[in-house]
Amino acid sequence: MPRFSRRQPFQQELFGRHLGEIRDLLDALELRDVFGEGENRPPVDMYETCNEIVLEFDLPGFRIEDISLTQHGATLVLEAHRPCEQAVGDARYVCLERGYGRFHHALHIPGCIDTCAIKAEYRYGVLRVSYPKTGDRQVTIKEIQD
Repeated sequence: MPRFSRRQPFQQELFGRHLGEIRDLLDALELRDVFGEGENRPPVDMYETCNEIVLEFDLPGFRIEDISLTQHGATLVLEAHRPCEQAVGDARYVCLERGYGRFHHALHIPGCIDTCAIKAEYRYGVLRVSYPKTGDRQVTIKEIQD
């Protein structure tokens, strides 16, 4: 990281933190470009209560070991894979509408949340991810006398 001769150490630290946050957001955005056009995005509902923000993804028929959740800053990345099922014996598909292959969804989580206390549950084909809210922090202002 370049050194700024005219900045005070606190300003350098603050600038470094902002630069890190920007890099994290850019990395999360680049993850979206890795996946091809033909890939699917599972449907999701996002809502908030008084105490938490909740995301619910529809993932019917997935095994728990085929689902991956990753937190990048304030962005949640869901990746999942469902193999294509083969027709039994000499049967041929007449209609094939269920999705298979690689699934991906990246979502920015709004608000003040505690990313260290995320809970995830998978039940009846629905992945439920909940983030506890931390609330707004009050910033104290100190008056400096010259």
